[in-house]
Formats: sequence, structure tokens, C-alpha cells
Amino acid sequence: MSEKMFSEEFVGMTAMTAGGYLLGMVDDVVFDTETGELKYLLIKLRGTPKKGQKVDAGGRAIVAFDGLKISGKNVTIL
Repeated sequence: MSEKMFSEEFVGMTAMTAGGYLLGMVDDVVFDTETGELKYLLIKLRGTPKKGQKVDAGGRAIVAFDGLKISGKNVTIL
């Protein structure tokens, strides 16, 4: 059985790299309105975006959901 989470549970989670570097906090989630699939997390960055990092108009990092690992209150970007 797979675990289930509500979208509001993601907001406020700590976002880190696989190496343990703190990126920031999860600020919002993006869903595909046709399929209902979770597509991206928007990360409110602790610092400035890295060169080449995708960001939205508000400066939040856009991270594909399939590149994440969730453990407790932490999201690790793989």
C-alpha cells in the first residue's frame, strides 16, 4: 500500500539536496489539472538561485516531483 499525503502537508517542509545542503522551504505545489498528477514543488529558496536553476516569476525554484524523496518533514532533491 502506498502512503498518501495532502498537498498542504508539503507546504513548509524543509527542502535539501542529497548532500544535505539546505535549499529552503516548500512554498506551493503544482498539479496537472487534466490528470490530477502532482508535477512540481515550488521551493522558496534560502539564497539566490543557482545558474540554470528553473524559477517561477516569484523567484521560487521549480522542482519536478519525480526527482524527490520525502522523509518525515524533509524533501530531498535528487
